[in-house]
Amino acid sequence: MNALVVTLVLGASALTLEEVLDSAKASLPGLRALRADVEVASGEQVAADGAFDPTWKTRVVSVPVSGYPQTRVESVIEAPTPLWGATVFGGYRLGVGKIQPYYGERETWTGGELRAGVTVPVLRNGPIDRRRANQGRAELARGLADLSVEQQLLELRRLATSRFYEWVAAGERRAVARSLLQLAVDRDQQLAQRAGAGEVARFDRQDNARALVQREAAVVQAQRSLEQAALELSLFLRDSQGEPVVPDEARLPALLEPEGLPAALAVDEVLARRPDVLRVAHQKQQAELELRLQRNQFLPSLELGVAVSKDLGVAPRPELAGLGPAEVELTAQLELPLLFRAPTGRLQAARGAVSKLEAQWRGAKDRVAMELTDARSAFTAAHARLGLARREIEVALELERGERTRLAVGEGTLVFVNLREQATAEARLREVEARLDGLKALASWAAVAATPWP
Repeated sequence: MNALVVTLVLGASALTLEEVLDSAKASLPGLRALRADVEVASGEQVAADGAFDPTWKTRVVSVPVSGYPQTRVESVIEAPTPLWGATVFGGYRLGVGKIQPYYGERETWTGGELRAGVTVPVLRNGPIDRRRANQGRAELARGLADLSVEQQLLELRRLATSRFYEWVAAGERRAVARSLLQLAVDRDQQLAQRAGAGEVARFDRQDNARALVQREAAVVQAQRSLEQAALELSLFLRDSQGEPVVPDEARLPALLEPEGLPAALAVDEVLARRPDVLRVAHQKQQAELELRLQRNQFLPSLELGVAVSKDLGVAPRPELAGLGPAEVELTAQLELPLLFRAPTGRLQAARGAVSKLEAQWRGAKDRVAMELTDARSAFTAAHARLGLARREIEVALELERGERTRLAVGEGTLVFVNLREQATAEARLREVEARLDGLKALASWAAVAATPWP
């Protein structure tokens, strides 16, 4: 009992499927774990967005002992943007003291220099770069986590519904076993009276006693099946603390009639809302994003930049005053690797991932079509079996009544009465199984079709 804490709840009202589903949706441990995965994916998405956070860099260089004593301060804020991979920057620098003439660019006016600009990658890392690829993949990963929850909810609804109806059907089977046993108990009392009066042979009462023991064993087995079904259902029926609740037998409802399947659905309509299929689509988009990035990495790296700077204060030397306080700088930088082994390998891996997911997508489409057909077939077969079982019950009851009549007039035997009663009970059990299979087929169809949560 340490592995599973169970609670018996007594109540007069019949347990409903909606109560089970609401309980499972609110407190099932597996769902809580998946919802935690959504939080993880959200955190990773925030981290991917953080690649575009601005950074502030400051550097101070002081040379107090030298032939050129000086102090230099450089401070810059850089911010990468998702706009074609452009990076904007702005900063301030100050260079005072005795600056070497061959490092004249380090010298500023007395108030320092303000500088701002932008660099833009034209080819490689322009249409897409690693930052934007990671951001897109993180956004898709968040969608994957949400779809995992939806997929688990569909499977949860199917399993919880099946376990609920299996519990109810177990109660129906026990009722059949009990009714069969009661027939033997009533007959045993009648035979006891008639045997005492010498109207029936002792052998007949012994044969009924055998049937009585056999039917008692069947009731014990049916009770065990009911208790087992209740334990299975307790994994989905939980209290406010999330502990499993074993439903009391007093809450057993009647087994419902399986209603007809809704109209046939187009496969594309189901594909558009099946979480497992949408997960493949999201994974394929992630792989395509990586493929697009790796293709881009084969292009040369060409970065264009423009920067504007303005000196503040006064020129430290007269010859600098004539240069003016403002300056515009244009830059271009070209980089081309001589070998492409690294991007070639990554491109090959990305193509393989896309091909794999395309095959999975085609397989998913075929699987959905098969599952829809199979669910309808299962329901149709269960419905047909239900009609046949009810016809069988009618015939079995008629034969059972006839055999009792023959026994009453001395033309029949108790052995044949027991056999007819057993045949009727078996027909009733088949009717219960057909109803159960029909209800479970409806639950499977709802999961396959990804219908909204009731």
